[in-house]
This record gives sequence, C-alpha cells and structure tokens, in this order.
Amino acid sequence: MSGSRTSMSSVNLSQVVPCLAYSCCSIMMMLLNKSLASRGGKIPLSCVMLVQNLATLILVHIFDSCLATEAKARWRMNLPPLRVQTCLAWLPVNLIFLVMLFSGFKTLQLVTVSLVSVCKNITNVFTTFGDRMLFGEPVSFEVLIALMLMIIAAYLGASDELRLDGGRFNMQAGFWMTVNCLATSAYGLQIKLSQKQTGLSPYGCTFYNALVATPLTFLWTIWNGDLLKFLGNVELLEPQYLFSLTMSSLIGFGIGFSVFWCISATSPTTYAMVGAANKIPLAVLGIMVFSEPVTANRVLFISIGLLAGIVYARAKSLLKKQGSKNHSRGPSKQEAIELKVDKLENGNVMMKDAGSHGE
Repeated sequence: MSGSRTSMSSVNLSQVVPCLAYSCCSIMMMLLNKSLASRGGKIPLSCVMLVQNLATLILVHIFDSCLATEAKARWRMNLPPLRVQTCLAWLPVNLIFLVMLFSGFKTLQLVTVSLVSVCKNITNVFTTFGDRMLFGEPVSFEVLIALMLMIIAAYLGASDELRLDGGRFNMQAGFWMTVNCLATSAYGLQIKLSQKQTGLSPYGCTFYNALVATPLTFLWTIWNGDLLKFLGNVELLEPQYLFSLTMSSLIGFGIGFSVFWCISATSPTTYAMVGAANKIPLAVLGIMVFSEPVTANRVLFISIGLLAGIVYARAKSLLKKQGSKNHSRGPSKQEAIELKVDKLENGNVMMKDAGSHGE
C-alpha cells in the first residue's frame, strides 16, 4: 500500500513540476513584455523569435559540452543526432506556430486582447476533444465543468472591454480569430503527435524545434522587412535594450523546453489549461505591481479561475486513480481472449518454423 502511494506521489510530482515550470516561464515572459511596453520599448516579434531560436541552439550546445555524461543520462539531456526525417516531423509544428502568430497579429489589429482571451479559452474545448480523439485522453464531466468555469472567468475578466469592443467585431475579425483558434488548438496536438513520431525527449524537442524554426523565422524577418529595421535600430547598443533581449532569449529557452516537457508529461489539454490559468496570477500581479484597478469582475475572474483550476486538478487525479485501479484489475474479458488468440497464433508459427527447420 505504501509503495503504491509512493509511486502515485512520484507520478503526480513528475506532472506538476513541468506544469509549474511552464507557468513560471510564461508569466515571466508576459511580465517582461508588459514592462517593455510600459517603457515604450518595441522589438519586432519576428526578430525576437529569431534571436530566441539562435540563443536556444547556442544554449543547447553549451549544456551538451558542460554537463557530465551521468547528468545527461539522468535528466535525459543528451543531444540527439541530426536526422532529416526528424526535422520533417517537426516542420508542421513550426508552420502551425507561424500561422498562429500571424493570425493572432491580424486578429489583434481588429479586436481587443480581451475578446481574443475569451476565444482562446473556448479553444481549450476543441483541444480537449482533439486530445481524446487522437491520443485517447479521458474526458470526464468534471473536466468539462473546469473548462466551462475557465470560459466564464475569462468573460468576466474581459466584460468591461467587451462592451466597448462589440461594435468592432466583423466578418474579417471572425475569420482571423477562427484561424487563430484552430491553429492554437492544432499546435499543442501536433507537438504531442511529433513527440510520439520521433520519440524525442523534451530536451531533444527543444533542439529540433529551434533548428527547424531558425531558417523559417529568418525568412520571415526578411519578408516583412523587420530584420533591416532591427539591425538599423540605434537602440540596439543600449544596455537596457541588450538586457531585454538577453532576458527574452533566456526565458524563451525556458518556455520552449517547459512546453515540450509539460505536453510530454501530461497532455495537450493540461497544457492548454495551464496556459489559461496563467492569467490568474498575472491579474493578481497587475493589481499588486502595476497598480491596476480592483473591480468586482476582476475579483470574480480570479476566484472562478482558481475554482476551475482546483476542479480540473481534482478531475485529473480521479481519472488517474480510476486508470490505476483498472490496470491493477488486469485485462478485460475481450482483451484476455485477444491475448489467448495471439498466443495460439504465435505458438502455431513457432511450430511451423520448427518443422521447416527440421525438414
């Protein structure tokens, strides 16, 4: 009994830590962006991505050179061999990511961030059922309640701005928002699919993702002209500008690794829920650090969002306990029959092979 509790706690810890790592990195990146925006600093998004990808490749090779062999094996941080097939397997992830960024940029030109935030929470429902269809991830009634609570919380948090934004929504905004929501849902699902196809560790996924993304983002910066603007910016040599780029690169490496770690240890659904729940501590920090006003809707958003996180965590815990109970009971009658048939077929094949060798 004690052994099963120990194994259960270790399994929970192996899933909680990646989620916390992704949440912390994501919150730090959002706070950094908000700080830059409040100071008037503006770095082109495509150039930030290019710098982050190059920094990730450099950091991966630094860790590979500095870490001992035992540490690499223990933490699964071995640098995978370079293969064209693996690059092709990660190409859809990066293409979907670029579609997600471009459609998000077009959407934010037409509507406010609040409306996009509400729709992103609705997207989590599509991710949940896609996770169920592609990977067999169980979906309970409590999971659906948690998703609905998160949507309600997002609506309450954005209700004041949504009243002002309602007149700006049109067919063009609806098109780009739909594309962005579908790409957001497909991104997490494609990561899980590529992980299964390649069998890479989160560290290997980080390396290959940066390797494939670097030439794509480089072409993007040339196409939109951001690279020339970025290199010609006189602020590039200022200490504050360099510090922001350095911090963005380090946090970007952490986000990339923690995203693959989170999806590998849990599921695309949990990854989407953690991303939605990140807005709750951001709202609290906005009140405490940036002196944002405390409104009734904001308090409701924080309270219902926390409740949604608790309901989701409890639902996943119950599903895991139910899965472990079913596993301890052994295979079902149908599975037992299939196992017996497989054994008989394998036995007949072995007898035929033995007879052919005897002849």
